[in-house]
Amino acid sequence: MNAAQVRIRAGGEQYALAVEHINEVTDVGELTPVPGTADSVLGLRNVNGEIVPVFDLAKVLGIEHDGRRSEFGQRRLLVAECNGQRAAFAVDEVIDVAPIDGAMQDSESRHLLASTVIDGAMVGVLAVDALFDSIAPEVQQ
Repeated sequence: MNAAQVRIRAGGEQYALAVEHINEVTDVGELTPVPGTADSVLGLRNVNGEIVPVFDLAKVLGIEHDGRRSEFGQRRLLVAECNGQRAAFAVDEVIDVAPIDGAMQDSESRHLLASTVIDGAMVGVLAVDALFDSIAPEVQQ
C-alpha cells in the first residue's frame, strides 16, 4: 500500500481511502435534505456545479458516532469517485494524506481491503468499490 491514502476518522474509528478515488476534501456546507432516503443519506450538495449525494460514512459502515469533534470543530466531506459515480462522505476528521507503510492484515469485512496499526490506532483500508456498492440504490435515485 505504498500509494497515498487519505486517513480519516469516522465515529471512533480510523480508515484510509486511496487518494486516486478522492476528488476533493471540503467543508460539509449547506445540504438539501432528501425525504424518504436511507438514514445514511445526509442530503444533496452542490459541489463545483454538480449535485452530489452526501452520505454519513459512519452510518454507511454501521458505526456509532463517538461525539468527538475534529480540532476544527466541524465535519469534513470527502468527494469521491468510483466507476463513474460520484458521492460525498461526511467524516469527523481528516487526519493526514500519506502512503501507508507496515504490515497489513486481511479483513473479512466487505468494506475493508485490509487493516494495519498506525501510531497505535487500528486503521481499516476501505474498499471504495464496496463502499459505492453499499450506497448504489441511493445514488441511482
